Amino acid sequence: TVLFLVDGRAGCTPADETIARELRSLHKPIVLVVNKTDGLDEAVALADFYRLGFEQVHAIAASHGRGVRQLLDLALPEAEVPTAAAAEEQDEDGIRVTILGRPNVGKSTLLNRLLGDERVVTFDMAGTTRDAIRVPFERFGKRYTLIDTAGLRRRGKVFEAVEKFSAIKALEA
Repeated sequence: TVLFLVDGRAGCTPADETIARELRSLHKPIVLVVNKTDGLDEAVALADFYRLGFEQVHAIAASHGRGVRQLLDLALPEAEVPTAAAAEEQDEDGIRVTILGRPNVGKSTLLNRLLGDERVVTFDMAGTTRDAIRVPFERFGKRYTLIDTAGLRRRGKVFEAVEKFSAIKALEA
């Protein structure tokens, strides 16, 4: 499962559209998560993102924990029956759930909220997460691995070798 995180305050950007195209080619279950919707009309915040064409769109405010519980139930349901693709992905780490998105949309904050603990570093400056961080997680007796990734930008906006490496690792995760 991929949680594709976008910034509700910034609206749908060309970078979001580029990432959406890349994600569709993976043929994985994708949940579009619109973060930073605190203080916004939820319907208005979500409307801009439906053009990305994902079936599941969910609004949250990760820094305040609003909508995170419902997202957890949606992404990791109690009675989940693994599909053939999910069964292939399962290994000793369980089902992998990757959090992807542009820089500074709240990927690490969301991971911390999902875990209920400050496990990864968060900072309001892009580039804090440089590598894919794998965190084991158990829910209803099932094992999962939550993967926090570095922010993805459009290829033309990436100049540093470290950022190129981070983007490759994020997409591999």
